[in-house]
Amino acid sequence: MNNQSSEEVKNPELIEAMNAMLRHNTEKTRGHMAAALMEARLLSPIERQTVLTEKEGPSTRIRFEHIQNAQGEKYYLAFTDMNEYAKWNEDEKHNQALIMTMEDFGNILIRNLNDLEGFVINPYGENVSISKSLLLSLLKQKEARGNTFQGN
Repeated sequence: MNNQSSEEVKNPELIEAMNAMLRHNTEKTRGHMAAALMEARLLSPIERQTVLTEKEGPSTRIRFEHIQNAQGEKYYLAFTDMNEYAKWNEDEKHNQALIMTMEDFGNILIRNLNDLEGFVINPYGENVSISKSLLLSLLKQKEARGNTFQGN
């Protein structure tokens, strides 16, 4: 992960690709969006929790924020930029976010034994959900191609 600040996170290619896919959901637009997604760095809101242990003293745990849809499915949150983050954070109660790659989301979705379905990008904007199985498939394709991803 590079030393980018939250304000510097911008993903115009991903936003353009998501909008193209939402307008015309074809194999080509899905492939273009997948390629942009694999290059993206997204903001994911977190809550830090200090946990006291007798032997080791205080330690910090990170809990990723999530959202639930009308069907009761839960998704991690991902934002393309601070403007989209602000739409979700209207009350300004959430002031911490990690800059995440698809590999980062894949790692937490694989490891965490929870009922989250995947993650949703810009839930108050484009509102594109990426399922756990789709993300893992994209990551396998990227690995098979030598860490470069090309859409269809």
